Amino acid sequence: ADWNVNSARSNRFFSECGIAESVSNCVIPANVEADSSTSRDTDTFMPPTNVRGDVARSILYMTLRYDGDPDSNEEDLTITDCPDENPSETEMAFLSQMLQWHMDDPPSAEEIQRNENICTHYQGNRNPFVDMPDLVSYYYGVPRAPLGDGRGYDCSTPNNVSNPSSDGR
Repeated sequence: ADWNVNSARSNRFFSECGIAESVSNCVIPANVEADSSTSRDTDTFMPPTNVRGDVARSILYMTLRYDGDPDSNEEDLTITDCPDENPSETEMAFLSQMLQWHMDDPPSAEEIQRNENICTHYQGNRNPFVDMPDLVSYYYGVPRAPLGDGRGYDCSTPNNVSNPSSDGR
């Protein structure tokens, strides 16, 4: 990973430009050394097209896996379409963007092999969203359409989640 590009991401939410603020604030590419399909604004960062689904599935899995277990001093990672005005360090991305990237960039053979290697050689567990992509919509729902003009998402309704243990916000 290129540290200059990672630095451009900083603590920005993963998302496309224009979700949280006017698209006129968008910088393309996100860094002079970054791929031309990257972008950033004050609040968001969009990785290259060819890895957006990979990023989304990683974040969706981490959000599911790291749920703030107080016994292990674990952070509660969250993704939401409705971040607080001052998002915490554990809020990572707009949920609807992650759902859309997951749909637009399905698991590749390389990502499936990486998931296998991580399970076999490192963690002993797998990202289920790589193995069974349909679980994403079951657990998290479907993406909302952005309101446009930097106004975010309509947060008055859930994301049509099938799983009753998640409210999809």
